[in-house]
Amino acid sequence: MLTIEYCGYHTHNPDHDLIYRPSGTLSYLFLLVLSPMTFYFPDGTCQAARPGACILYAPGVYQHYQAEKEFFNSYVHFFSNGTNLSNEAVSSNENILSGKTLRINRLFYPDSADRLNWLIKQIYHEYLNHTADSEEMTDLYLRQLLILLQRDQRRESIPAEQRSGIYPELLALREQMLSSCERPWAVEQLCDILNIGKSQLYQYYRRFFHSSPKEDLIQARLQKARYLMTNSNVTIQQAAFDSGFQNICHFNRQFKLHCGCTPGEYRNSLQGR
Repeated sequence: MLTIEYCGYHTHNPDHDLIYRPSGTLSYLFLLVLSPMTFYFPDGTCQAARPGACILYAPGVYQHYQAEKEFFNSYVHFFSNGTNLSNEAVSSNENILSGKTLRINRLFYPDSADRLNWLIKQIYHEYLNHTADSEEMTDLYLRQLLILLQRDQRRESIPAEQRSGIYPELLALREQMLSSCERPWAVEQLCDILNIGKSQLYQYYRRFFHSSPKEDLIQARLQKARYLMTNSNVTIQQAAFDSGFQNICHFNRQFKLHCGCTPGEYRNSLQGR
């Protein structure tokens, strides 16, 4: 479980205030910058940080930063009890959370800074009120915060020209396609919307989502079909058609391939439960 040591939301210190902890803290520190600051690092380098920057310090790591004028930030000090936030990762500036990598002890600019700040606000309220289930709620909020950080760091690895170019459009189109998977989506339609060729579409899609439009669409349709089949009033054929499969034989083959059983066997297992 992740537990709070101390936290602050929209915190103001005196102008030009300086934080200097050469031995760091016993806890992890996630800091979201809300006014211009300068960060200093043990190798002698310094880096100016604009509002929206953030950093996750590991325990025992040098902390040194100062406000250029107004001191304004949100932050969370937290402990990891029994999770895989390992000090072994400090030297390589990497951190493992449930098998996933988080880069630590360096500044970066997340796309979801507003959502991260909202999560810190919720953590802060739980910390102040401390109701019977506050520990469980703060653990969940902290895990969500760390997952958002990880997603933003993955997006950071995408070149800037791609993030500001085709990626946002392709991401929005993918979400539209998967949320309306019952519609007869075609590759040519996707290409027309994005104004790119087929080879470019497949190249970008594979790079960003590690899949293809067809593979994603089949998975979304199967998920919807399985959900519809939980309603005993819906026939297997109706669930298939309402999920976007126009051929029941094709649906049966895909269901067996991806789910390991036939639609009839799946329906029988639901009724057995």
